Amino acid sequence: MNLSHTVKWFLLVPLISVVLAGCGAFEPPPPSYPHATVTFDVTVPADTPSNVVVTVVGSNPSLGGGAAPGFHLRRQESHYTGSVRLPVGEEISFELWVDEAWRPELSAEGAPVPRHSFQVEGDMTVTATVERWGEPGLGPR
Repeated sequence: MNLSHTVKWFLLVPLISVVLAGCGAFEPPPPSYPHATVTFDVTVPADTPSNVVVTVVGSNPSLGGGAAPGFHLRRQESHYTGSVRLPVGEEISFELWVDEAWRPELSAEGAPVPRHSFQVEGDMTVTATVERWGEPGLGPR
């Protein structure tokens, strides 16, 4: 069976397209950035009810991008913990909140606590100690 040159050409073009597409010739692969596992370890006041949810609301999208719902931590006795993957080298800032009533973290004197911040340098643990919780409010937006 002898195929004409035209038929051979129409069979070859789709084959070349498939091969080139598989090599990423038409669309570059997405950039990859190194990520690290960051574990939050938050110590809460002794009067914190055991059924509340502690939430990290931070600057990275994995932490809510500065808005609710944020990243929920799990209770481990007097600590709340949780791990998330974040880009290495990124500067992260975050606030701590409790409940759906959005009670903010306060200092021992009752003043609002400034945002916590750190730079992701690889797998790491970020610790924080909450002195007391404030009154319910509007929460992060």
